[in-house]
Amino acid sequence: MDKLSVINNYNLNQKQTDLINKFLKKLIKSNQTHNLVGVSTIANAWDRHVNDSLQLAEFIPKKKSSIVDLGTGAGFPGVILYIFGYTNILLIDSKSKKINFIRDFANDNNIFIKTICTRVEKLKSQKFDYITCRAFAPLVKLLNYSLFFSKKNTSLLFLKGRNVKKEIIDAKLCFDFNYKIYESKSEGGGFVLCINNFKKL
Repeated sequence: MDKLSVINNYNLNQKQTDLINKFLKKLIKSNQTHNLVGVSTIANAWDRHVNDSLQLAEFIPKKKSSIVDLGTGAGFPGVILYIFGYTNILLIDSKSKKINFIRDFANDNNIFIKTICTRVEKLKSQKFDYITCRAFAPLVKLLNYSLFFSKKNTSLLFLKGRNVKKEIIDAKLCFDFNYKIYESKSEGGGFVLCINNFKKL
């Protein structure tokens, strides 16, 4: 999906579009020295990063919902969801160069994005309505991490690759959960995995 299609598909306003443009411009520049995302994804960033992140909005109807983005990396999907209006979001990553990149972007544009630079397993006290992540860890590990942040009705929204079905089979050995798989709207053959009612066996 090209830039104009993404803007139209999600009805992005001028402010949101400008902020995403600034974010991608900073990402392209910073990526030359800090290797924040795969170089091959930069040329089609509006699809591979923006569209990939924004598609999760379909599963989060209320903008005030609390969200934690595990292993946010350079800020996908977390920063893009924040720009789209999900401001009650916490971005976690253990790599300081990635969190500092996000914090610099926020400071440059006078916005406040909640970030924590730590390992996910060290944060265990906060509970959220939604847990998101992309290309962070195998599903079994993600479910173990999600136990720290889940309450009764927490939904998990994971952007996964082509091995998603095998990951589900492996995870079912340790967890009981309901799930649905949706083909990703972005290129690359990925999927959106939605999980509810999960518990350890």
